[in-house]
Amino acid sequence: MSLRICAATEDLHGSLKKAIVEAGQASVDGVRLNARTELENAGLTTSAQRQILLYAREHRLNIAALSCPTRQALFDEEYLEQRIEVIRRSMSIVRNFETDKLIIRVGRIPDPTEQQTPLSDSGISSEDPLGILTPAAQKSESEQYSMLCELLNELTTYGNHVGCTLTLQLANYDLGRIERLLTDVKGGPLQISFDPATAIMTGAAVIPVYRSLYQHVGFVRGRDALRDVDGAGVEVAVGDGIVEWIELLPTLAEADYQGWVSVERTGGDHRNADVVRGVQSIRRLFPSSAL
Repeated sequence: MSLRICAATEDLHGSLKKAIVEAGQASVDGVRLNARTELENAGLTTSAQRQILLYAREHRLNIAALSCPTRQALFDEEYLEQRIEVIRRSMSIVRNFETDKLIIRVGRIPDPTEQQTPLSDSGISSEDPLGILTPAAQKSESEQYSMLCELLNELTTYGNHVGCTLTLQLANYDLGRIERLLTDVKGGPLQISFDPATAIMTGAAVIPVYRSLYQHVGFVRGRDALRDVDGAGVEVAVGDGIVEWIELLPTLAEADYQGWVSVERTGGDHRNADVVRGVQSIRRLFPSSAL
């Protein structure tokens, strides 16, 4: 297999066109586009979307995937209808870019075994005596989990109709909850976006987590991170953290991973330069010919 590396255009300079030009100069094979800020929310017509695809091709780039980031957890009841509608619209355009992946943020997977918070005799939650929590916060973990499954079943069913594979960006790697969620969602294809930086920042072991999930991984985020002495984590540029890329990349090959590695930098003052340097670092550590 060959290692396919892409970059997120939102991490690069200026407009989408300038970002595509810069990606083409950075020795990547493709780009990951933001469906909300760069495509759908910009009001682009189908013809305009086609022009973006052709422009990427002119620079010898494929579209690796689209992302549709939302601020709240997928199952949060606040603005729920609007959130689902935005995701559905993003799912409907992935084929216009000759890809099939839409990456969405799901948030923390609720505990499916945790029951309703006990109520006092007055009917008020003992954890919310002033009655000031939102309805979503008052729901039990198991109710939130059921809602999450319902939403994902609805979205994956829709994905079957429009040729889109929903790919989940997770807040942590609780393997038991992830495996149960993947089992309980039966509407259509569902994959995981694996992020070694998230594993590092939440105290999970990168290689064992990937080995446990590899059959479900449809996208890999090329991010790096450090752990603080107090247990907190922080994202850093690829190569500046503690992700063992020289071990992770061969592990992808061993698992016959066929997807993309998206070198990303979500913070810092030099995001575009960090991305370019990260691509060079991965190419140097493990050139495609070695796979």
